[in-house]
Amino acid sequence: MQIIVNAGNGSGGFFTWAVLDKLGADTFGSLHLNPDGMFPNHIPNPEDKTAMAVTRSAVLENSADLGIVFDTDVDRSGVVDSAGNPINGDKLIALMSAIVLREHPGSTIVTDARTSMALSKFITERGGRHCLYRVGYRNVIDKGVQLNKDGIEAHLMMETSGHGALKENYFLDDGAYMVVKIIIEMVRMKLGGSAEGIGSLIKELEEPFESVELRMDVQSEPKDAKARAVQAIETFREFVEEGRIEGWELDSCGDCWVTDGCLVDTDDTTPAAIDAYMYRAKVSDSIQGEIGWVHLRQSIHNPNIAVNLQSMVPGGCQSMIKALRNQFLMASGVEQFLDTTQIDKWAEMN
Repeated sequence: MQIIVNAGNGSGGFFTWAVLDKLGADTFGSLHLNPDGMFPNHIPNPEDKTAMAVTRSAVLENSADLGIVFDTDVDRSGVVDSAGNPINGDKLIALMSAIVLREHPGSTIVTDARTSMALSKFITERGGRHCLYRVGYRNVIDKGVQLNKDGIEAHLMMETSGHGALKENYFLDDGAYMVVKIIIEMVRMKLGGSAEGIGSLIKELEEPFESVELRMDVQSEPKDAKARAVQAIETFREFVEEGRIEGWELDSCGDCWVTDGCLVDTDDTTPAAIDAYMYRAKVSDSIQGEIGWVHLRQSIHNPNIAVNLQSMVPGGCQSMIKALRNQFLMASGVEQFLDTTQIDKWAEMN
């Protein structure tokens, strides 16, 4: 196989000469293998559009079987299939889920709460269970560790950023190991007579029509910022629970463990849990049914609230943003201490 590695001038070049070359792969066309802390070509990040675009071009120009993109220290990865399709975010989680569920039927897959409803469907249709959890790869991995201790098999824990860990690899956050699993699956498919590339494993994954991330800065004295953010997010929970935003209901982790609709364990008193107030609401209307979700979370590092939205229908994100502003922010009064500029801009777009 011809496999192209794009190390982005981070530390991932070793995977080319110390792993793939020794196994007999053709790595001609690999990119930016020499470490350079100035990163002269592009950010070494599998989420970076430039990194994925140049890798895609190299795969297509060389008719390669696979392209690999590593981040700086190789704890994150993304790939490009033989047709030039970038596989990162939800797609990478889906690909790894397909591989893991073939090896471990019925396994729970733990992800952060920004993943799509389509990914949940993809996992459950293959016999898996999808556990939505807090944003933050350490939170996601730790949740998988805890589930296994509780007797619930969770073989894959993965965040949309590309961070991921496998139970078989001792729950290590290891992008190179993820790529090894993908290459092994490619070999298995080829030995089985399949002429399709690795991307065929996720051809049934639906993509959200729209995806948006916005921020609301907390406008208060620094010492009060955290309390204000928590107040706003807890008020959001109350509004959704009480049905004060039409068609919205709190989303939960499904059947992994019991909560009151919250994506944070109610009995978890660790510092990470206390500092991670977040809720996700499923949004429906009377005509189209379930159209998407809205996720609010407190930033651990900055005095702001992140608002993530995904919609399966055109215009869904704007309609959800309007409802968020009119039926929650303005109705509850929390907008008095939040900078809602980004929300207002989206709500008023034509």
